Amino acid sequence: MNEYNNNQNKFSLRRASWLTIVLAVLTVIAFFAVSDRSIQYAVPMMGVGVTESSGGAKLVAPTAVGAPMMDSSIYYPRPYNNPDVSVTDTREFLKIYYSAYMRTRDVQGLTRRVETTVKGYSGRIDQESVSTKSGYITFVVPQSKYEAFRTELESFVGSRFLTLNISSQNLLSQKVSIEEQKKQADTSLASFKTARQAVVSAYTNTVQSLQSKMNAISSQLVTLRTQASTPQIQAQIQALTDEWSSLSLQLVNENASYKIQLSNADNNIKYAQDVQKAVATQDQALLDNIATVNGTVSVQWISIWDTARLYLPGYWIPGILALLTLLSFLNDRRRFGMV
Repeated sequence: MNEYNNNQNKFSLRRASWLTIVLAVLTVIAFFAVSDRSIQYAVPMMGVGVTESSGGAKLVAPTAVGAPMMDSSIYYPRPYNNPDVSVTDTREFLKIYYSAYMRTRDVQGLTRRVETTVKGYSGRIDQESVSTKSGYITFVVPQSKYEAFRTELESFVGSRFLTLNISSQNLLSQKVSIEEQKKQADTSLASFKTARQAVVSAYTNTVQSLQSKMNAISSQLVTLRTQASTPQIQAQIQALTDEWSSLSLQLVNENASYKIQLSNADNNIKYAQDVQKAVATQDQALLDNIATVNGTVSVQWISIWDTARLYLPGYWIPGILALLTLLSFLNDRRRFGMV
């Protein structure tokens, strides 16, 4: 009787269908594939910079150009602290960095769609590379169109195939620094203009005083020269002439000194005006920078196996295959009369 049962068991194994055998093999392969910790895959989440991987291994999506990075699977913007910024200043000058990691079966087609979308929202492509397996684009888009652009871009793939890494930084400290520079430049310019006016006023008063004295001497000389010439008159004429010559020399020196002082004052004013222009240019550059969003989009080819793992993570796939194998085996026993 035992020999008959053994023959029956051997017979049932030989009569197992090819479907059962294939399912069993696939179950084993899937089990070892899932258990292999060296295989990394992302579990996309509709969050900011959140990435996961199998078996404790980490797969981090690319970060937007210029955005700060942290050595962590969860990304948080790094604050820019400046002790010179008052806590009562609640203004925000946010600079946004955007990064998207997409997985698709058609890398080239999706990359072209991303490029077209960037240009459609008045953006600029700074870098682009594409192959059959991967694509990469860096871009800049106006912040005013960022939300609409992002909504359309993220509709290209399902949420399971999308990983986002978005950060923003308040550039208030830079704005405050520029405002302080502007105040200093305005103060310096006003001071230099006041100093120039003082130079002009001092020169004018000095020249008027010298000219007045010289005119008075000239009048005295005219009067003395109309009188009869005597040694006393001649001595007075000579003294007044020497004084007039001395005043004339002072006037020449004053003109030369004034020319130098005025040139220095004008140079100082021009320097302050140049600083003002530089600060204004810096301020405009900051505002232009804030008015744009820097971003990157990475496109990666995904296999059918990885697609299945996104929908059925962990041991779901080998578990389902094992269940199908069992059902197929039970069906074989029923078909061949084995109970």
